[in-house]
Amino acid sequence: MARKLSALVALAAWLVSPAAGFDTYWHSECSQAVGREFGFTDDAWRIMQLGNFSPDLFGPVSEYASRNLKGKELEVVNQYGAKNSQVRGAAIFLHFDNLNGDFQSNSNFDFLFTNLLESTQQLLASYHGLKADDRTRKVLTLITLGASLHAVQDFYSHSDWIHNDFDKTDVKMVKTSSGDLRAPTWFEFRDKHNDPDKWTLQVKSGIYPPVGGALNTHTHMNHDNSRLLYTEYETPGQPLKLQAEYHNAGPLPAHGDEGSDQAHQQLAVRTALAAGIEWVRKVEENPDAKKAIESAKGWNLKIHDPHLAKELQAGVITEMVLSCAAGKWDGDAPPGERGTFCRSVLERKLNSIGSTTGSDLKSEIIGLAANLAMPVALKFTGMFWDVHGQYHILERLAESVGSDSGRYGFTKTIPPK
Repeated sequence: MARKLSALVALAAWLVSPAAGFDTYWHSECSQAVGREFGFTDDAWRIMQLGNFSPDLFGPVSEYASRNLKGKELEVVNQYGAKNSQVRGAAIFLHFDNLNGDFQSNSNFDFLFTNLLESTQQLLASYHGLKADDRTRKVLTLITLGASLHAVQDFYSHSDWIHNDFDKTDVKMVKTSSGDLRAPTWFEFRDKHNDPDKWTLQVKSGIYPPVGGALNTHTHMNHDNSRLLYTEYETPGQPLKLQAEYHNAGPLPAHGDEGSDQAHQQLAVRTALAAGIEWVRKVEENPDAKKAIESAKGWNLKIHDPHLAKELQAGVITEMVLSCAAGKWDGDAPPGERGTFCRSVLERKLNSIGSTTGSDLKSEIIGLAANLAMPVALKFTGMFWDVHGQYHILERLAESVGSDSGRYGFTKTIPPK
């Protein structure tokens, strides 16, 4: 038992990355809400969630394998990383991180948004003519849409966008249907101010890799978990540290107490959710991309493909187990039920969490934690991860914004007339 748990935790080690986006719980919540907004079936939005997870899954593999694993685990991950090195190279460009401090202007962000939108539309549109079966085209469509949403969501997690006082501009804060506030999205602001370099606000994103002594590092600026607690990778050997002091700005500033810190982070989540819904509408402005989404969003695997339905369930289970073990479900100390769930996963206890949530799936996740081994986990989602190596989804999404050097290739976006 101890050996199996050790393998699980070791496997999770390469998922712990300072470059990851919103923790998996928040990415998943936003993606599910987007899917439901557009009438996706449960199977369809869950596949999209796996696509959303892919920039984090592939991102940390090569970075962390050599540092955290030994023996058979290291061998397997090295093989997996080598097989997917190009995917890893593309994944780093899908987090809106300030890679190597390259972001210099608002037009740099605009370049990323504009090119990602065009790449997403073109990629989805291309699947219609792909020489593949219908199930492959559907999987590719949902995985691709999910991966592009990951990048969009991360802009609101990794930048200081929500630190701006938008009510002092002509693009105000927005009240949601639940009565909470969200910030305007990038595109809502851009619609009224079409040359980003002439804006009165200057957007910043966290420098990655984080640099010791720098103010605007990824660690300081991200809104990845609801407690704003992170390890400062720019200061080796330091424990988890509350980063609220870097988030004391905007309409809902963080002050270091649990209430204000969570309110600040949730402002980023709500804004990312609205941006995701807006993103799908923009993607669907391309008729062929919209046709691909329409074809995939009504997919019911239990009826049409029971074998793939089991593979999907395995994928969801793996995503959640690894995220909990890595401290990337909602931070290293998730609050409330999220914390109870993750502790149950790591302790391999089929306890009251099943009856608490009423979810058979979560009970299966907890049971799986005791039986997960490295070689199995890397293949566990089958088709849903294998399509990345075969069809180069992340590479094609990122090909117009970055290069093999790991640097962005910015050119200024020409404002529309």
